[in-house]
Amino acid sequence: MALESSMLVGFVAGHRSKRFGCDGELQWIDVKEDRRGRGIAAKLIASMGEWFLQKNLLRICVNVGGDNIQAQTVYAKHGARRLNEHWMLWEDARRML
Repeated sequence: MALESSMLVGFVAGHRSKRFGCDGELQWIDVKEDRRGRGIAAKLIASMGEWFLQKNLLRICVNVGGDNIQAQTVYAKHGARRLNEHWMLWEDARRML
């Protein structure tokens, strides 16, 4: 979770997965709209990356719609590449850091 004072401004969730030959999946990430552009998503992605690495999960997938350019841009900026029309991939979770 990302907190400012005691207010929740973002969160991330992930889990183990074998989908597309991955070890894990970034399931969900959200940052309050009025807090976007402040690096919160980067910290959440890095936090999830640390969790994956603690579990020795390296190949990480994330579902992202082809029309969700904002999410695609954020994931690509943090090391993910396009896997197919609806998925992106970190070949190595260390790139999430």
